[in-house]
Amino acid sequence: MSYNKIEFNMTNGDINRLGNRIRAEYDTLNDDTLLELQNFRTSHKDTLAKVFNILCNLNRKMGKQNIVTYRIKRFESIIGKLYRYPKMEFSRMWDIGGCRCIVSNNEEVYRLKDLIQKSEYLTIRKEYDYIKKPQEEGYKSLHLFISLKDDKTVIELQIRNKEDHNWATLVEITDLLFDAKLKEYGKNKELLRFHYLLSKRFDLSTEEKKEVAKIIKKYKYFEKLSNVFSRNYIQIRKQWLNIESKHNHNYFLIETKKDEVPKITSYRKFDEAEENYFNIYKNNQTANVVLTHLPKPNYEQISIAYSNYILTFHSFLEDSYEIFERLIEKTLVDKKYFEFVKYFNLYNEIVYNHVKNLMSEVSEVYRISKKNSKNYNNYKPNQKEKDWVQDINNQVKKRQDKQKRIQVSMRQNIPKNGTLGNYIFTIITKRIAKKYNTKIKQIVDKMDL
Repeated sequence: MSYNKIEFNMTNGDINRLGNRIRAEYDTLNDDTLLELQNFRTSHKDTLAKVFNILCNLNRKMGKQNIVTYRIKRFESIIGKLYRYPKMEFSRMWDIGGCRCIVSNNEEVYRLKDLIQKSEYLTIRKEYDYIKKPQEEGYKSLHLFISLKDDKTVIELQIRNKEDHNWATLVEITDLLFDAKLKEYGKNKELLRFHYLLSKRFDLSTEEKKEVAKIIKKYKYFEKLSNVFSRNYIQIRKQWLNIESKHNHNYFLIETKKDEVPKITSYRKFDEAEENYFNIYKNNQTANVVLTHLPKPNYEQISIAYSNYILTFHSFLEDSYEIFERLIEKTLVDKKYFEFVKYFNLYNEIVYNHVKNLMSEVSEVYRISKKNSKNYNNYKPNQKEKDWVQDINNQVKKRQDKQKRIQVSMRQNIPKNGTLGNYIFTIITKRIAKKYNTKIKQIVDKMDL
């Protein structure tokens, strides 16, 4: 069956009966149910587009760095929510059409809310403030349910600061890579606890930092993320380079699979993008795919807004370094040298794997570019390739700067000569540092950059 759009004229009773059929057909929706659900979803698009444009205009009063997107709720999310809440009336599911604003800080969150309240076009119907009162697992965001003054259709608006947005996308990345089902069911209690601790960011006690470090080590969490991001980086940048050459492509279909490079397809028109989304889901009802709209898209924006689908970078990489660095400093100051050795060794292992992946990315940029160059022997990278390499080099430089800070702290807290602590510090740490420096040098030599 192909996607044939029909006029939407369902009553609330019809919508609620549709919700009950979806629950009854939970595992696999039949064609008629799927088509009816599709028409209910897309009936939100006109109101959603109007609300989105108003929000973009309001956002211009705040700052150009903020990100505004919209999407229609995915089939999988709708079906899962109906199943989890069996008494919910489908007509009261007010997040079918959704906008998201990612701002710099909480002050901007509430400033945007104030602008919406003063708007002559929008009405706030309901509010959930998960910033002032975070959810139990650590989720923070301001949810506003809004409508146009002359329209009963409700649109959900999520306003988050960038840090809270990064936390929320990391939960979804964990769900994808570890099948943890944290967002819906909290299936993996250990990883649920892990993300709760991360939601506190740097307000962690020393024992909580140790708990985070233990989980990172147990699941090889950092290594897993770094490997996946490195696998995807070059291919995603190549896809984006092709997208940038197209005019007025503002709708994006992003399909993500656990063990494959994500696929981004761009479109000029919503209907074409939505039809392709429908057909992907129709052929595979377990597909992890999202359709979104960005008014002035660029690579940095989409990789932040949808880092859980793009899978090329996440701020967690830097945040976890910070946790380990604080632990290393703390164990030195407290003269807990055996603990220091454990965390120092794990920290160096993480740095090594990350740098290895970053250097592999640089090598791959040049390899692909040389292969496609007409003048292989006298190859010179173009500006886009230079930008890719500069992006990677900036990440390497961050590592170098942080390691210099760690070295200064270590020198300040070296035990006095002649003590057992001094012996442990000087001999074992030198061996650890030498081990990983040697491994990194071997990678550099093999790459012949």
